Amino acid sequence: MQKRAPITPITAGFLFALASSALFAIRPIFVKLVYAEGVDPTTLIALRMLFSAPIYAALLWYFLRKPERRAPLSARVIVQIGGCGLLGYYSASLLDLLGLQYVTAQLGRMLLYTYPTFVVLLGAILFSERISGRTVAALLFTYLGVAVIFGHDLDAFGPDVITGALFITASAVSFAFYLLFGRSLITRVGSRVFTCIALLSASVGIFIHFAITHSIADSHMTAPAFWLILLIAIFCTVIPTFFTAAAVSRIGADRTGIVAMVGPGFTSVFAVAMLGEAFTVYHLLGIALTVGGVSLLNRR
Repeated sequence: MQKRAPITPITAGFLFALASSALFAIRPIFVKLVYAEGVDPTTLIALRMLFSAPIYAALLWYFLRKPERRAPLSARVIVQIGGCGLLGYYSASLLDLLGLQYVTAQLGRMLLYTYPTFVVLLGAILFSERISGRTVAALLFTYLGVAVIFGHDLDAFGPDVITGALFITASAVSFAFYLLFGRSLITRVGSRVFTCIALLSASVGIFIHFAITHSIADSHMTAPAFWLILLIAIFCTVIPTFFTAAAVSRIGADRTGIVAMVGPGFTSVFAVAMLGEAFTVYHLLGIALTVGGVSLLNRR
């Protein structure tokens, strides 16, 4: 009996990246299904973090016990990472969920997918980073692709699409700030420790937000919504986060980013199959332009 060849680290890296992209891509589909159960965005994100925060706390404890070469965690560094977490996983996540009330899962994913363009633009504004001709072309392709799908949905669903698009664009900008301000901190403490502290900080912000704006007694929750939010917390938050880290460690950030470009395609497939959303030539053209633009951006 012939033995199977072992999976190489490069193959494993690509599989981790592909799985991460698919799990992140299905998140807006689950969110839409939760909304159909009558759950509001704040309750959704609060429960999502309630389920995932203990896992990140346990992982942080485990990572801190491992003898790795990294800078010590001072109070100042923890506060800085916490601030990044509020930008990337509290503000950005909440704005994204608010926007998904008004737009299709496909448009929502495409708008959020533009965050690398905001990293470039904000880097140029705040840190005087150079923008090349290729980068300008990438930005034009990316925004043209989004405009194609946005125009189609605006015509099909009306002015609510503008409201949703503004929320999710703000989410992409917030996540871009998170990435810009987190670069040096990730280098100092490592991506895994950084991610855990950032997620725990965001959880605190989300729980405070929920306590101020909601009452547990008044929160509407059905059994299907509960299980869907649990799936979002575990399979669309915790697992893909560390799948991405595993992919980067095996094939590098560039290759992981290239594999992640299949994300909008995954979202379209899931949206059509699970939500009955339309997939037209406008969606095909928009995805092609946006993915092409981000691809150029990643190779700048």
